[in-house]
Parts: sequence; structure tokens; C-alpha cells
Amino acid sequence: MNDLIRFDKVTLGYRRQVVLRDLRFTIRAGEFFGIVGSNGSGKTTILRALLGILRPLRGAVLARVEPGENDTLPEGGWVDLSATPGALRFGYVPQRGFLDEIYPLTARDVVMMGRYGALGWLERPGARDHYQVEQALTQVGLADRADCRYADLSGGQKQRVLIARALASESRVLVLDEPTDGMDIEGQRGIVELIGQLRVERRVTVVYVTHRLNELGNAAQRLLLLHEGTVRVGPVEEVFTPAVLEEVYGVAVRVEQFDGKRVVLT
Repeated sequence: MNDLIRFDKVTLGYRRQVVLRDLRFTIRAGEFFGIVGSNGSGKTTILRALLGILRPLRGAVLARVEPGENDTLPEGGWVDLSATPGALRFGYVPQRGFLDEIYPLTARDVVMMGRYGALGWLERPGARDHYQVEQALTQVGLADRADCRYADLSGGQKQRVLIARALASESRVLVLDEPTDGMDIEGQRGIVELIGQLRVERRVTVVYVTHRLNELGNAAQRLLLLHEGTVRVGPVEEVFTPAVLEEVYGVAVRVEQFDGKRVVLT
């Protein structure tokens, strides 16, 4: 896999308050990249920098753009995401509580929001927009729920709608922020498996953020671990070990295998 995104000696923070220092890691094209950390560890700060919302205090967050992929960057190459909005198309999946459910929106209406970025001012959705919406709903398993009110769907179905919204944007990178928050174990497993399946089918890069270490131990290809300023990045099989986890988190752990799956026990 080729590197798609690069954090190059990046220091992140707000005004003079530094949150994370000297971040150096890459995200590869087509991979499932997990970011794991507790609340307040800096996960959201990294996401904001990745999406170009937060400009680094030092260093740069770079993205590789292929020749002809972006009309404003015909030569391709590495570009600074905070200085070049839209250089890389992201599909962002927030926690499902972001949408006010008092609005009588259907699942299809919510997914159509993913097409707004491709539509001109006051332009109405066309055949291609409707096609992408229906395709996205089908891929997340909700084609038969397209006309249901979003507010009436279950928690897992709402999250699938938000994933479909991101897919409808025809994004190159799918970014998920705590997508299983508030779900039971079965719901968590279903979402993680769906994302893994979509990564292959859509050939997209996945950046998956969670505070649950075990959620990504068997799904992601590489992990970035955050804990009280400590950052560790590497393939799952290298970082998902007692030695590394104890170094990062400062507590004794065991990594066991159950039905062929890795599980961390404290």
C-alpha cells in the first residue's frame, strides 16, 4: 500500500495549549487504520487536523493527490490539507446523536445530504445523485428502510444511515468518530464488520476512531494508540501485545485468543 496521508512532525493544540507533540505517522491508501484512546487523549484533535479543520501549531498534515484527481491540483503530489481544503475527499461519519431528530427526515433524505457537496448552488439532485444514494443504502443493508423516518430507526440502523451518507459522497477516505457509541456488543460487531466489508467493496481508506481497544484488535490493519501524551503506531500484531500495551497504558494486561480473536484482559 502507498502512503496516502502523512503527519510530518506535527504538533497540535489550541492557541498556546499543546495537546500532542511531534506526531509522525502515515495512513496508507486502502487500509483500515484505527485510532484508539480514552476521552481527552487527543483523538478528536487528530481528526480535526486530518479533516483540515485544525491547522497544526508546527509541522504539516499532507495528502497524496494523484495527477488529474483534483482539478485545482493538476500535477498531483503531496499537498497540505489545512492549506488546501477539498484536496482529498473525506466521508465523515459522526456519532449518531449529531442529527436533531425533530426534523421529519427519511433515511433517504439523510443519505442525500452526502451529495450536497457535489451539487451547485440551488442545483437539484439528478440521476447520478439518486443512484449513489440508492447504492449506498443497499450496501449498508437498508434499501428496504429508505422511506422510514430516521427518528424511528434503531440505533444501529441510524448509524448505518450515517455511513451510507458518507458513502454517497463518493469519498476516498471514510472517517468514523466513535461509530458504535451507545451500542450493545452485537451492534458494535455489526458496524465493525460492515466497515471492513465496505473498505474492500468500495476500495476506500478507513480511519476509525474509538475508545474501545478490543473493538479494533481484529479489524484494523494498523493502530495508533493514545494515552496521556504517549503515542504508539504500528501493525496490529505488533502493538496488540502485553509488552506494548503495558508500556502505553501503564497497567498489566493479557492478550488472549477466543475463537481466533484477540482480546485484551486487564
